[in-house]
Amino acid sequence: MGFSPKQIAEAVATALALTALVAGVIDWRHRKRDNLDRVSLLDWRNIQVFALISAIIAAAVAFQL
Repeated sequence: MGFSPKQIAEAVATALALTALVAGVIDWRHRKRDNLDRVSLLDWRNIQVFALISAIIAAAVAFQL
């Protein structure tokens, strides 16, 4: 009852796409903040970009399997 490589790649692509979406929302909220002195610990825009690129690569791998 194991998972096939295609299912694993699809799950990874989905998780990375959700990560990119959440990072985008957090980055949007960070840019719209009232107190400009509150800085973010993480650079959410970079996380969003890297997660989106990784999701595209994982989706391409899933389609090839």
